Amino acid sequence: MARKNKMRSTRMSIVARRTMYGFSIIVTLCVVTIFHHLASSTCTGMMKKIGEKERLLARLEDEQTREAARWEEIKSNRSLEKALRDFGMAMHYAKPAQMVRLNADGSVRPGQISVAKMAERSSASRTVQYRAAARGRR
Repeated sequence: MARKNKMRSTRMSIVARRTMYGFSIIVTLCVVTIFHHLASSTCTGMMKKIGEKERLLARLEDEQTREAARWEEIKSNRSLEKALRDFGMAMHYAKPAQMVRLNADGSVRPGQISVAKMAERSSASRTVQYRAAARGRR
């Protein structure tokens, strides 16, 4: 025997609808709260790392300033002269014949006495080396 099709109600009751809306609002608030907590803890961790890096930067800047001041003190004429005296060393300015002046491109300026002497010594040492090598062949 065939059953009769009964028209079943497809509408939800008002209580069920309100319960579903309330439950969806509570779930949404929980999800938003979880995301807010995760974002807050991530930001807090980043702020701590940034603070550590800033303290390290400040410490390194202070150290660099101290080292620069120390280096300037070491480079001063008074300190250099004292160090030379302490080690028993004497330094004098170069004589004009010992100076070589360069052009802006790094090449030697022509007509300098020291360059002529250097070339003369260089050719003389080549001659000595050549003669020594020639004697060794015999």
